[in-house]
Order: sequence, then structure tokens, then C-alpha cells
Amino acid sequence: MFDTFLQWLETLQWSRLVPELLGKALGVLVGIAFSWWLLFRKRLKYLDRLRRGESDELLFQAHFLKPIDGDRFQLFFRNLVPRQTIQHAYENPVAQETLQSLTLQTTLNSPVIPTEGRIGFEILNDAVSILSGTLATSPMPRRVWLFCMTCEDRKLVRKECVRCFLFREEDLNRFANWDWCRKHVTVERPWHWVRIVTLHRIARFHLDEQLALPDQRDSKGPLLDDQRRHRRIIPLSLGIFEDEVPICDPVTVKWEDKQSDLEARKVSLQN
Repeated sequence: MFDTFLQWLETLQWSRLVPELLGKALGVLVGIAFSWWLLFRKRLKYLDRLRRGESDELLFQAHFLKPIDGDRFQLFFRNLVPRQTIQHAYENPVAQETLQSLTLQTTLNSPVIPTEGRIGFEILNDAVSILSGTLATSPMPRRVWLFCMTCEDRKLVRKECVRCFLFREEDLNRFANWDWCRKHVTVERPWHWVRIVTLHRIARFHLDEQLALPDQRDSKGPLLDDQRRHRRIIPLSLGIFEDEVPICDPVTVKWEDKQSDLEARKVSLQN
């Protein structure tokens, strides 16, 4: 048996077999090393995004103003539905890429995502549909909430992601006056001062939008109109739990310490 095996080995063409075996083995090793490098690089990319606070999350947050003493209020906000990613919310890759590119155009002075045209309208409408569908069976009494899509400056917030804001119209209208914001609004955490500025800019945008885009009762409708210009702050009928409570004592913002940041970012603060 052993002699037969030796004879078989002698019949092999080692001059051809050895290079082929070495070549295939080397190819396998190179493939394994390249695959590991791609996975490691992908992991490093995710780790870097996590450290820099970049995220593909889509959050839905409701804002509340709770009276405290006299004419002062405490601002706080709560997530309404489980968070999800842009990829999960938008199946169309074009919609995903468009939304991610639009978030790069927002600033502290212009926090509302600038959706335009049919694609922008569909992106905005899909976010509305997600929220409305999730809260469709809510047992809470319904009322009108204003909805808009925003992306805040990563240098000022913990995580840069798409945040869909909801607020009662009477609350948003108060934020249009910057003197009122400075004197009457407190927050839950010291770093939430950014949200006051964001809401002020959204309130000013809402006033301008009402003048620029009055209700058009003769519109062709979203199926026929190209939606080149559409409202980015939309009224919705939703059932949301409104008896939320703050988790800590009110924090008064020291606006004199924030003035340099606001001026550096050229934020327009109006009364």
C-alpha cells in the first residue's frame, strides 16, 4: 500500500503542481487579507462617525413649554416614536442621498431642511406619513401640531441627525420674539440653549413662510403640481400625550456667554 502511494507521488508532475498549489494558496490568503481589511476599514469608518457625532438616525421630537413661576416657562422635548435610520425610512436610494445632502445645507440660522421640488416634497411627506401612521392608534386626544424637518449644527449638539420637530402653534409663535425667549424661557440642561435659538429661527421662518406661501385653495394638488415651492412647516392632527413633566429643575441660560457663538455663526435674532 505504501509502495503504491510512493509510485503515485513519483508520477505527479511536481514542476507544474507546486507552482499551482502555491499560487492558489497565495490567492486565498490575499482574498482573506483583503476581506479582513475591508471589514476593518468599515468598522473604523463607523467608529469615526460615532466619535464625530454623525448619524443616519431619524428622530421625532415634541416640544413642551411648562409654566413655572410668573411668566417664565421651562422648555423640554421628548421623543415620540422609536428612532429609525434614513435607510429604513426611505427605501428609494435617491431619496436617502437627497435627504443626506440637504442636511449639509442647514445652519443654526437656517435649521429647517430646505426641501424643494417633487423629490423634496416626497421626502417631507414620507416623514409625515411615518409619524402619522405610528400615532394613528394613539388613545390621546387629537389636536393640531406643527411639523418640520431639521438638522442642527454638529458643533453645537451631541449628535448630528435628522430631527423632525413638533410644537403647538401658540408655543411656536412665542419663540418668534427673541426678547421673550431670553427673558422667559428656561431649559432642562445647560446645553439645551441651542434648541431655544433653533426654535426662534424656526418661528421666524414660519412667519415668513405664511406670507410667502398663503393657503392656495386652487392648487392642482400634489399629484399634478411640481411642488417647486411647498410649505416646510405642516399642520398635523395628532394624539400626543401632553402632560409630560421635566426631569430636573429649570436651568436659566446665561445668554451673555453665548453671544460670541451666535455672532460667529451670524444668527439673526429678531423681535
